[in-house]
Amino acid sequence: MTFSRQFWDLLLVATLLIGSVFIWMTRATSDAVAPIPAPPPAAAQPAPLVGHPAPEFMLTATDGSQVALGDLRGQVVLINFWATWCPPCRAEMPAIQQAYDRFRDQGFLVLAVNQQEDVASVVKYMSDQRLTFPALLDSNARVSADYQARVLPSSFFVDRRGIIRAVYRGPMSRGMIEGTIEQLVAETP
Repeated sequence: MTFSRQFWDLLLVATLLIGSVFIWMTRATSDAVAPIPAPPPAAAQPAPLVGHPAPEFMLTATDGSQVALGDLRGQVVLINFWATWCPPCRAEMPAIQQAYDRFRDQGFLVLAVNQQEDVASVVKYMSDQRLTFPALLDSNARVSADYQARVLPSSFFVDRRGIIRAVYRGPMSRGMIEGTIEQLVAETP
């Protein structure tokens, strides 16, 4: 059985009419949708995201001192989540040390947050590699969870006001590290 061209034209018109009626009947109207409230400003929402305040923490350094992120306002801070067993972490550490040496007199600080390793292993690694920036111990991985550092290394650049300005998941090159720091140390708080 074959259909005539007139039949197909009629079928097309009927489909278009039915589709148009369906769209018109199911459209959203302004009185049917509740208004979406404006989100609070980023400054009110600590989160491990660019543009948000860095989540606060206090961790023990390998020398036994307590380091609180909030006490470092006014400095540019690189929070680097790492482990001694992580090859990409080990690969980027010399570039982080070079950046620390170059920029620390301009208000730059590195916080190397080690994930769940014992203090002896961390101290030995830092010493063997001649790393002079502070290593902090996240023994229960609470801070790593707060920063959603599921990938090692994970790095967060925090400006002088405590706002996260850059996030890198995975290893960083020397150019990435130094370029980000140069921009942040040049800014006034």
